[in-house]
Amino acid sequence: MFDQALQRRIVAALDANPRVDDDEIAVECVDGGHVVLRGRAESPSKSTQAVRTASGVPGVRTVDDQLSPRRRGASHRADARTEAAVLNAFIADGALPAETMHVHASDGTVTLSGRVDFPDQREEAEEVAMAVPAVAEIRNHLSVWIRASVNEVTERVTDAIGEEGADQLTVSTHHNVVTLSGTVRSAVDRDAAVAAAASADWVVDVEDRIQVA
Repeated sequence: MFDQALQRRIVAALDANPRVDDDEIAVECVDGGHVVLRGRAESPSKSTQAVRTASGVPGVRTVDDQLSPRRRGASHRADARTEAAVLNAFIADGALPAETMHVHASDGTVTLSGRVDFPDQREEAEEVAMAVPAVAEIRNHLSVWIRASVNEVTERVTDAIGEEGADQLTVSTHHNVVTLSGTVRSAVDRDAAVAAAASADWVVDVEDRIQVA
């Protein structure tokens, strides 16, 4: 469980250390005093300072240093700040698995990668990231751990329009969006197939490419 009180103490300690660029660091704390530092550091000494500072906060038992090197220059520092702000937003959200999500920023364009548990978290992550002031564009490359089953979708479509009609359709999924293509005998069958696909577990949307013969 996320420990907000400990996180606030660590953030305050990092902010008070002039040798740490605290606005480039995201802090995640879980029960038991386990802390993860993510984001960027301009030099190994600044990374070490961040770890030492976090380790000195009462209540901290371990610190996992996941800070990455940051190139020198104003633009790279601005990107690092954006990355940390998005990561902190994910951590603060509480419903997102921030520890399995990665953020890369470049001139206001933020690329999300890694993995989320459920399809709705993928969309939620995009909304949370877009709410960060420095973010102008999102490239969402997050994958979903729990995927919609092509077999289940096919079975539901078959139940809805019969085996003969379902045999003329092709079912595919990408990020739990189902695409139906092929031909059916009537508009009624097309609507029934789309509705059946949409009712399958974990399906977030259906792209209808069905033609009526």
